[in-house]
Amino acid sequence: MNWIVAGLIAGVGAFFADFVMWGKVFTGPEMRAFGTMPPTPEQQKKMMLPAMLKSGALALVFGVLLACSYRRLKEGLWVQGGGPLAGMEFGTLLWLSTIALSTLGSGVWYDKVRPLLKATFWAWLDRMNVAGLIVGFLVK
Repeated sequence: MNWIVAGLIAGVGAFFADFVMWGKVFTGPEMRAFGTMPPTPEQQKKMMLPAMLKSGALALVFGVLLACSYRRLKEGLWVQGGGPLAGMEFGTLLWLSTIALSTLGSGVWYDKVRPLLKATFWAWLDRMNVAGLIVGFLVK
C-alpha cells in the first residue's frame, strides 16, 4: 500500500485513540482543574466543530509524517522485516525520544500541571502505538 494512504489511515486511528483518551479516560476532577470556566452548552457547540476539524487535520498530518519516517527508517529497527510490531517499536522509540522525556522533564519544574503532563505522557504513547501499529501493518 502507498505510504501516504497508510499515513492517512494511521492519522484517523490516532485521532480516534486521542478522542477516547481525552474524552473517556482523562475526565476526572484533577483534569477539570485546568479548564478556565466550564463552557455553556451554546459555547461548547460553537467550539466543538472547529476544534474537531483542527484536531483531525493535525492527526492526518501526524499520520503521514509517521508513515514517511517509518518507511525510511524501518530497516534500522530491532524488529526486522516490518509489520505491526515494527511499527509499534518505531512509535514507541519516537515517543520515548521526544514526548516522554519532554513531559518528564517539565514535570520536575511545574508541580501544578503534573496531572496534565501525566495525561499527555500516556495519551501520546497510546496515539503513537496505534498509529505505529497501523503503519507497520500497511506499509510493506
